[in-house]
Amino acid sequence: MEVRLLRQPFKFIKRAKGSFKTAISVEIEQIALQPKIGKQLTGTLKQFRSHRFTHVGVQYRIAYKVNGNVLIILIASRENFYRDLRV
Repeated sequence: MEVRLLRQPFKFIKRAKGSFKTAISVEIEQIALQPKIGKQLTGTLKQFRSHRFTHVGVQYRIAYKVNGNVLIILIASRENFYRDLRV
């Protein structure tokens, strides 16, 4: 399955360093292989899925949509993730 990134996730990955960049790539690969791996969100965000992962003790989330392909909407730490996703 093809994976596409919006601007925010692209910049987030570009700014990431070393092992963190690798960890993000591994998580995106998992999403590409198993698009239903993330939890379906509810309410006003029901069109998105959210995949959680931890790196060096910090929780991160990847918000994405599945429409034949995977569209990565947002990659961020857990703090303010849902607020940023609504914007």
